[in-house]
Amino acid sequence: MLRSRITGAVAGAAVLASLVHAVPAAEAKKPRYPWGTVTSANHVLKRGCHDYTLQYKVNAPTNEWAAEIIVINPNGRRLASYAIDKDSDPAVGRLTLDLCRASTVYGKHRLEMKVTWQRGRELRDGWVKATFFRFTRSSG
Repeated sequence: MLRSRITGAVAGAAVLASLVHAVPAAEAKKPRYPWGTVTSANHVLKRGCHDYTLQYKVNAPTNEWAAEIIVINPNGRRLASYAIDKDSDPAVGRLTLDLCRASTVYGKHRLEMKVTWQRGRELRDGWVKATFFRFTRSSG
């Protein structure tokens, strides 16, 4: 009885571990669409809290669109997200990322953007190609 419980627990842990490792691979394979871009230059990560700039462009198939931009650090932690839409934001613009040194790490950060658009009753969404920028140490 105890042996079957231990075997079951070990098998359950193995399945859970495989799922945890499968999530990033599945996320990396999601389809990408040419509905926009989001970019940033590399930045020196300064002490305290500072503003850093991101640039975006939305070119959805219609004029009825919204987008979400997500900043992800090298550890996979989401640092910030922004919602933009055609009613309050231009299709091409800049966003200010207000970020504190204590909330992230040096290294390669990922920018993701999901665009949602509508044509009549048809509502579609999808991810655009991810881009990357780096936070580096100051040289001084």
